Amino acid sequence: MLQEELMTFKETGLKGDFLLPFTVSHTRMPEFYTTFPIHWHDELEIVYVDEGEFEENINFEEYHVRQGDVIIIKPKTIHSFRQYDNLKARFRTMIFDLSLVTGNNTDACSVKYFKPFIENSYNSPIIISQDSPHYQELKTVLLSLIDTYFRKEEYFELKLKSELYVMFHILFKDIFTLSSSETDITDSTSKNIKIILDYIRENYMNPITIDELADKVNLSKHYFMRFFKKYMGMTCIEYINDYRLNIAANQLLTTRTQITDISVSIGITNLSYFNRIFKKKFNMTPKEYRHNSAILQ
Repeated sequence: MLQEELMTFKETGLKGDFLLPFTVSHTRMPEFYTTFPIHWHDELEIVYVDEGEFEENINFEEYHVRQGDVIIIKPKTIHSFRQYDNLKARFRTMIFDLSLVTGNNTDACSVKYFKPFIENSYNSPIIISQDSPHYQELKTVLLSLIDTYFRKEEYFELKLKSELYVMFHILFKDIFTLSSSETDITDSTSKNIKIILDYIRENYMNPITIDELADKVNLSKHYFMRFFKKYMGMTCIEYINDYRLNIAANQLLTTRTQITDISVSIGITNLSYFNRIFKKKFNMTPKEYRHNSAILQ
């Protein structure tokens, strides 16, 4: 099944619900999609690669991830992923709000560990591979967390929270290191990109011009187009289409809405054009995608 929480940029709302801001999703490539464009969210994301390999882009750096790897993506980090060399991949993604462990309190854990972590005072490896020290210990608790979440046995919330603290104990004690200097998290490039992504997320169902996006970050049209292509790895039109198509794919899987109505709802009024760019991205028509995905579930 395709998880809705992976289909918005900036991803909004609590992952899970107000009482338990925590969720786990399964992803298969290429069955669900072959690319997932640059996005960001306020929650911490931890990925476990069950099989295969794929490319992950984190803060504009490319990482080749393989079976068994653990990926740690800090809150507010710009990231994306794509299929590698037509290979299949399957991975599970855990996304949760750090308030689940901080409780919004100013206790010793928050002050000594979580607040500095959020402010980038800790160096944390992005990829923890099978040959990394303490990998097996981390993997054991991570898989237990995922199992606890899906089983949802009585009192599972208490077990889930306790396992999160065990995981962070391993991370802070054995894997993270204190930085000698803090990273500037208000970097103008990241700030501008987030402004652009937020605007696209809020207005994708309407016509969006390059001029209005450039105005949002006070750049000329021509400089904005170069800026966007440099940091996003695609043109602005390509990104907007990719964004819309991911939303359309989610609707095809989770609703019975007519394909024509889905096309209009994502801001594409020309059905022929929608079918053409959808097939280019997913190698099948929207109708075929809905049918084939129903068979997989």
